[in-house]
Amino acid sequence: MQCMEVWGGNRAADHGVVMPGLDAWIFSLPLSTNADADQAGGDVHFVSSCGTGRIARMVLADVSGHGQTVAAAGQSLRTLMRRYMNYLDQTRFVEALNRAFSVPEVASGRFATSIAMTFFAPTARLDLCNAGHPRPLRYRARSRSWDFLIAPEMNGKDDTGNSEGFANLPLGILEPTRYEQFGISLTPGDLILAYTDAVTESRSPGGELLGEARLLDMVRSLDAAKPGELLAELRDRLDAWRGGEPVDDDLTLLLLRHNGVGTQAPLLRRLAASVQFLGAIARNLVPIGTRPPIPWPEWRKENLLGALVPKIARSWSAPTEGP
Repeated sequence: MQCMEVWGGNRAADHGVVMPGLDAWIFSLPLSTNADADQAGGDVHFVSSCGTGRIARMVLADVSGHGQTVAAAGQSLRTLMRRYMNYLDQTRFVEALNRAFSVPEVASGRFATSIAMTFFAPTARLDLCNAGHPRPLRYRARSRSWDFLIAPEMNGKDDTGNSEGFANLPLGILEPTRYEQFGISLTPGDLILAYTDAVTESRSPGGELLGEARLLDMVRSLDAAKPGELLAELRDRLDAWRGGEPVDDDLTLLLLRHNGVGTQAPLLRRLAASVQFLGAIARNLVPIGTRPPIPWPEWRKENLLGALVPKIARSWSAPTEGP
């Protein structure tokens, strides 16, 4: 994936991307009643890469409703991904996303669960903010074990990692809302699997929900050494659980793997990203047509000076919870 790019949407997808330190695979199957391969759904996914390639941000959202409502929400999400792609801290991005879903012309009374993840390649740190979304799964390469990913220290939180009270609510429910996040360190070969609720709510021919426990057992039976094939194998297991019946909701799977390669993009890509950045400023100054947001960098020494001095970049540690 090139620097200064935003990739994704709410249509069918089955792709993989490679970024410094991180590989990502996405599979998305919108619910379609007319066999339209280009059908848009309620699941929205986006991946962005900052100008130096050090910051990768992934968002998976399950928006209530379909059609124009989701299209407007998806466009708003893409805009915010571009606006904050050069930010180390994802807190302001998630808060802005909640505000966007609270705007009537975007949400129209709708809401969305979402999970936002930011990977910083120099430290191999992954920061997560879960807004009412199903819990992701983590594979630890060293112990070869799968488990649900929750905050390392619960600090009075429930088993989803959320605090008691109005924190980490789905987007668009309440403005303002406090969004807490936590970070983990990844080692090469570690995997993160995020998904929408169509997975855990898959029903057997007898009407029984899959649930989290069965999903964990299902994932543990897969070959984590072949991440490029893991999503296809998981889909086969889900199909078998449903007895071959089609899914009855939009289904999206997002798999991440720390590849242990590189801490920033090659020089030519970074130079190209600088040209794109100047182009974004120029387009924003033209009072005609669409004016895309300028992806200003976050004014932190770890972000600005860290692009030149690796030691400064490695000093970055995101706050464990938002304001």
